[in-house]
Amino acid sequence: MLNTFILGLCLIPIIYYIFKLKDFKLNTKTMVMIALFAGVHFVLSKIQFVQYPQGGGFNLLASLPILLVGVLYGPTIGMTCGLVSGLITLIGGQLFIVHPAQFLLDYILPTMLLGLSGICGSQKRSKIFLGCIIAVGLKVTVHVISGCVYFYEYAPVGQSPLVYSLIYNLTGEGIEAFLSSVVITIIPIGKIMKMANITTLNKAS
Repeated sequence: MLNTFILGLCLIPIIYYIFKLKDFKLNTKTMVMIALFAGVHFVLSKIQFVQYPQGGGFNLLASLPILLVGVLYGPTIGMTCGLVSGLITLIGGQLFIVHPAQFLLDYILPTMLLGLSGICGSQKRSKIFLGCIIAVGLKVTVHVISGCVYFYEYAPVGQSPLVYSLIYNLTGEGIEAFLSSVVITIIPIGKIMKMANITTLNKAS
């Protein structure tokens, strides 16, 4: 019953993405950009400073490329880049799957949700940072849910699975994604959008 409920929750952002995607047309330039940033995410994810025993850890700002795409091009393209990034990670990594819901929580949704970074717009740094924090919060949340439900046996004796999962995910990918959000606010987004002529794309998505 719990697995079915979690699976239903996982389908909510996927359905939202499909609904938004049906009205959006990808051109060659955008597809190349998505592939490029997804590739950069994959490379950065392999540069790990700390490797945790059950997967994950602290890497070199791997969330930054997807967050940047979401801010520059909007949530639809951002989530598309996140989806592609997740699929590339599947090809180049070791999978540990115990349930379809856990598969979505750990390998598909985290990167897709990062693409929502542009949900608050890109006109002000405060809105950019807020959008990134929302995306990062959603990413960490799905990891925490997965840890509580599917990997609770790894929690130390006497420690709550929720506390264990929070510590595990916040001290690794949580900090990395937060730092990536901070870096986003330093980058001159407005100048990049003008140079790349993508202001209209951001509004359209």
